[in-house]
Amino acid sequence: MLKFGELITVVANKSNATAIKRLVDNNNIESVQIIIQKDDYSGMAGAVFSTKNHIKGEVLIVNGSDLIDYSTILKLIPLIDEENKLILTGKQFNEYFPGGYFKFDDNLPAQAGKKITGIIEKPAKDQRPSSIVKLVFDYFADINLLLKYFSEIKTKNDDLYELAINKMLSDDLKQSYFIYDSFWFGLKYPWHVLTIMHNFLMTVKEKCISKTAVISEKALIVGPVVIGENVRIGDFVKIVGPTFIGDNTVVGDYTMIRESQIGEDCLVGSFSEVARSYIGNNVFLHRNYIGDSVLDNDVMFGAQAVTGNLKFDGEKILSEVSEERVDTNMNKLGAIVGSLSKIGVNATILPGVKIGKKSWVGPGEKVKYDIEDKTYLADGEEKENIKV
Repeated sequence: MLKFGELITVVANKSNATAIKRLVDNNNIESVQIIIQKDDYSGMAGAVFSTKNHIKGEVLIVNGSDLIDYSTILKLIPLIDEENKLILTGKQFNEYFPGGYFKFDDNLPAQAGKKITGIIEKPAKDQRPSSIVKLVFDYFADINLLLKYFSEIKTKNDDLYELAINKMLSDDLKQSYFIYDSFWFGLKYPWHVLTIMHNFLMTVKEKCISKTAVISEKALIVGPVVIGENVRIGDFVKIVGPTFIGDNTVVGDYTMIRESQIGEDCLVGSFSEVARSYIGNNVFLHRNYIGDSVLDNDVMFGAQAVTGNLKFDGEKILSEVSEERVDTNMNKLGAIVGSLSKIGVNATILPGVKIGKKSWVGPGEKVKYDIEDKTYLADGEEKENIKV
């Protein structure tokens, strides 16, 4: 992005600031400043507030967890030259997406010259004001103007940023928008990791196997596969691309891996199958089926523990978020398992279930509902996991 602007400001939190700084330093990226978001400010508005004394003038606000084509910034230039104070970006979605929708002056789909009168957040599927979803790719001619609107709005909810934009749209400010038509992947919910992973794997076009990898002559590697340094692959393993396997990972005999991303220092033990899943670093599997799932770092699955990923009726899988059943728009979705969690032998996790960090699932348990962080599920009862 630096070729499009003078300075990149990354608003981080205490848990990821060090990792972001390391990434910037290791890649010798210049003109980047990292600011830690203040505890007394939350959400997007809080991130903007945290930059108050660090940036000035025109600013483009983007969501750091979105994957987007930044060359799109070039499309902003003609609109900036027209001296618009606010420029928003939207993308057309044919299926329902749980986001904010453009509402136009005549409540019809976007056409050239129309004015946005507001952003309707998460309307019901049959009450969408248009098919255009607002992306977090917001241009402000002067960040102080945005901060001024913040000061004029009172809310107890985490929606100050959204309310400020709606107020700007309702005022007589010169504003514009454009419809983005390139790739976009948002990391709003944990299952979106699978969508972003798929996009990454589509960039793998050929076999790339480290010279330090040790692969059995009885193993079969099909299609584009990346295999990192010091990887060991046992007898009668089948790996189907596109697949990525990180450094120092061991794949045991009679294992199948397909269309998945496996992190570093993992053990995918004998007789396991990993399909269309994201596996973090230092994950240990043994005789497991992991399908359409996301396993964070340092997760362990006991023998024969499995993730269900398909409902008998074939319907799309719902997942509970803030006491609301959210449609994932996925017919296949396994488990989402947080870091440092352990799943006991012969446990079964039903489709779409989320398990928090540092949680344990006892042997033979059937996990039908989400489990919070630091929970121990044993004999069908949940209690605090005091052993972590």
